[in-house]
Amino acid sequence: MKYGIDMGHNAPPDVGASSRFGLEDDLTKAVGTQVIQKLRDLGHEVIDCTPSQANSVTNSLWQRVNAANTHRVDVFVSIHFNAFNGSAHGTEIYAVSDAGRRIAQPVLESIVALGFFNRQVKNGSHLYVLRNTNMPAILVECCFMDSERDMNRYNTTAMANAIVIGLAGRLPDSSRNEPSPGDRTKALQEALNRLQIRDSNGRSLVEDGITGPATRSATQRFHEIVGINAAGDPVSFTWNALEEIFTQPVLRPNEAEGIAVRYVQFRIGGELTAVYDQPTVELVRSYQRRQGLAADGIVGPQTWSQLLGNPIPRLALEIIRDTVLKQQPIDSTLISDPNLKYNINRGEVLPLHSWNEEGNHVKVALRDHTFNGFNTWYAFVDHIEILENGKPLQQEPAVEQPQVQRNDAFNLPGYTSTFYLNEPILPNGHFFWREALHNGQRIPQSKAHVENILALASRLEEVRQRLGGFPMTVTSWYRPEPWNRQAGGAPNSRHLSGQAVDFLRPGLTGRQMASRLSNWPGGMGIYTQYPNLLHLDIRPYRARWGGA
Repeated sequence: MKYGIDMGHNAPPDVGASSRFGLEDDLTKAVGTQVIQKLRDLGHEVIDCTPSQANSVTNSLWQRVNAANTHRVDVFVSIHFNAFNGSAHGTEIYAVSDAGRRIAQPVLESIVALGFFNRQVKNGSHLYVLRNTNMPAILVECCFMDSERDMNRYNTTAMANAIVIGLAGRLPDSSRNEPSPGDRTKALQEALNRLQIRDSNGRSLVEDGITGPATRSATQRFHEIVGINAAGDPVSFTWNALEEIFTQPVLRPNEAEGIAVRYVQFRIGGELTAVYDQPTVELVRSYQRRQGLAADGIVGPQTWSQLLGNPIPRLALEIIRDTVLKQQPIDSTLISDPNLKYNINRGEVLPLHSWNEEGNHVKVALRDHTFNGFNTWYAFVDHIEILENGKPLQQEPAVEQPQVQRNDAFNLPGYTSTFYLNEPILPNGHFFWREALHNGQRIPQSKAHVENILALASRLEEVRQRLGGFPMTVTSWYRPEPWNRQAGGAPNSRHLSGQAVDFLRPGLTGRQMASRLSNWPGGMGIYTQYPNLLHLDIRPYRARWGGA
């Protein structure tokens, strides 16, 4: 059997849901990786249909379908986690064809046997990946990642096993292909390094599969940490302890004890009591704050990801002084609406999608966090540090953002008159050259780009009226290179030629605006991580993405 396995989302801008228990991207990847390996261990051919990157959500979905269709897989399985209101719970699977429903039913029953509520097999005709694959396909919503009931029951390996049993009828025989002693030693060395267990000299182990003094001393240290009465050679309890830790159980105050708790206590500098008591909770909260996580004292998927070697985000925002994040690049005392500012403490580190300097402020687009419903904020430059790969960002002069002299008067190609940044683009209009040209930093060099800006401004006047005539805040309009690349824009972005705009309309979410503008003839999209923004462009055909 040839399976196509899709680990849902994981291809920015196509990212999954989030909750206080973690990120959907992390959960689908953890389960999907095990499903792929277990199916291969059973002798099946498996195609990983998850794209590594995408230009848009639609492009991400197309890549998954294309991978399955191109490789002519027999069965396509897309793995997801639900999120709704914190109360909904259980497992549901979507299918379109009768063959898909026949595949979905045993998978559903296998997962429900773990104790999850049965939400049945449902019609998935609204789902792109099920409509467009050429073979029987199912989409598994493993459980609700914002449900405390579900996440208390959830275990990565158990979920992966349930899916494999539902698909293939059995799990691989662990006794087959028994690894050689060298392979087992190498696996032990890799595990101890991942757990940050060092040898007697404080060094990481060389992963060479050779048992020597360094590996024995690190193994003995691990035994001491988890409470195993053994010397420096692994015993059956060693492997059991490693498996318990790597299953990443959710640890809650006064509800957990055992080996996984002792390991967490070791990592956070606590007493190794094996009991998740209040002193441990406070140390976990301190650790979470240092890592830029929600400091809830619960060791869930996000905290485990950090403990077990989650990659450092390529871009991050470090708060170096207590400060206020703002929706405008002005002094926070001038902002009266409390929802438009957010107090944040020194020491917080937040992963970034992109950033941009604006005078004495930096505009940051947060990757994993939303405050007061906003993902994009302004921060005073002296209070923050931009990190790249965990270190303060250093730019060589040759790649610094080009500087344009700030002057209200400017000229445009193909026009003899002088223009001014504070003038409206159209006579008596509501959109200004300053908004379109990013305060004069991005003057078009092409008449065609100027005409695109004029055409879009005319259309935006209509949009403004349809949204009630209220002021609209433009966050991005004309964005040629290198600014488009710096903002994380797609190589073929309509922003490059002045044909696209992203904006906010106070009081409406992106989805609400899209509903009011449902017959927009060009492109319209909603950013998963920026739900209050709406993207509009004047491409010559209708296009939709992100649920718009």
